[in-house]
Formats: sequence, C-alpha cells, structure tokens
Amino acid sequence: MNKLYIGNLSESVTVPELESVFKDWKIPYTGQFLLKTGYAFVDCPDENWAIKAIDTLSGKVELHGKHIEVEHSVPKRQRWI
Repeated sequence: MNKLYIGNLSESVTVPELESVFKDWKIPYTGQFLLKTGYAFVDCPDENWAIKAIDTLSGKVELHGKHIEVEHSVPKRQRWI
C-alpha cells in the first residue's frame, strides 16, 4: 500500500508546504497532495518509499507548531474489520 495519511496538521497548512517537507527530506511522491482540514493524503512511488516516509517524518517533523503524523492510509471500509 503506497497511499499515505498525513495527520495532525494545522488548519493553515498548505499544499506547497507539504510538498516542501517531502522535497526537503528527499521523499518522492506521485500525483498531488489531497489536503483536507487537519489531514492530507498522498501517494508514494512504491512501498519502500512509503515506509521511509513514515519512519522519517512521523512525529519527527514540525509544521506550524505541530508534529505531523504519517501512516499508511486505510480505506474506510477496511478500518473496522
């Protein structure tokens, strides 16, 4: 699974800021960031990059005074199983 959930985002975070975080840490992504209020989604090129993004960014990178959380995105219908 290559889709990532990025949580604990400030309401003022922008897509260019998220792109900058990934570029600064040299983590590639495919497509565009889907930004919602307080969270976002993005795809990584493969599973290895997704795991690297989680290990590198989650709880370690601060954006607008909040440490972002990065994890695999789980489709809604699979969350409760």
